[in-house]
Amino acid sequence: MTERTTAELRLLDIAASLGRHPAHDVGDGTPAAMLTELDRYGIAEAVVTHSLATHHDPAAGNARLLAEVAGQPRLHACWTVLPPTCGELPAGAALVAQAHASGVALLTARPTSHGFDLTGPDLAPLLEAAAGHGLPVLVETSEAGWREVELVAAAHPDLRLILSDVGYRELRRLCGLLERRPGVLVCTANLSGHLTLEFLAERFGAHRLVFGTGQPVRDPAEAVARLLWSELDDAAVREIGGGTMRRLLAGPRSTVEVR
Repeated sequence: MTERTTAELRLLDIAASLGRHPAHDVGDGTPAAMLTELDRYGIAEAVVTHSLATHHDPAAGNARLLAEVAGQPRLHACWTVLPPTCGELPAGAALVAQAHASGVALLTARPTSHGFDLTGPDLAPLLEAAAGHGLPVLVETSEAGWREVELVAAAHPDLRLILSDVGYRELRRLCGLLERRPGVLVCTANLSGHLTLEFLAERFGAHRLVFGTGQPVRDPAEAVARLLWSELDDAAVREIGGGTMRRLLAGPRSTVEVR
């Protein structure tokens, strides 16, 4: 391991959130507060959701998110999505086109919180459209079980599906999924097992891991320190820290190489 600094790595956090959290006292959630935290931990950029969208009303929360990240080049929007069954958001292809036109970097689905089936026919057109636009979809393990994630990855092999908040003692399930489903990536938020980054990078390649902190609920120092002080070589650290995700953000899937 060489001595590393966050400045040279240009870390890109894909798992951050704006807005007040309904259950945790973690600050006022303003863009200014987020930028202060990014500076404090040496993180160059962040892809952010909004707590209004993730915990209450995706339509209103997504709109507020776009307003709050406007003019903030270090903050990129992650929309919370729903199936169109109740008319809150446009149908799948229309919503993805709207997200693409709005510069949205990432989508996140929260089926447990918002009461829908990740693997059902209601969401399938959106997932297919996201795959076609090269728009990754992030799902937390608390929101969908391993079987659901596997079924989605199997049904939409071109979709870049990012699994976050994997946690401790899940490697056997995770490794089987990564082996079978090359479109699945893993976010480092809460990926806290001893030498887990090193193990996964060696077995599947550093390009299957993307940096995320889970802030403000999780302390960003956890993910930053774990990556900077890992036993990975510098090229792998750069790949995880932002290289893979920046390639995904750079253009449609067909022009982006994710090995």
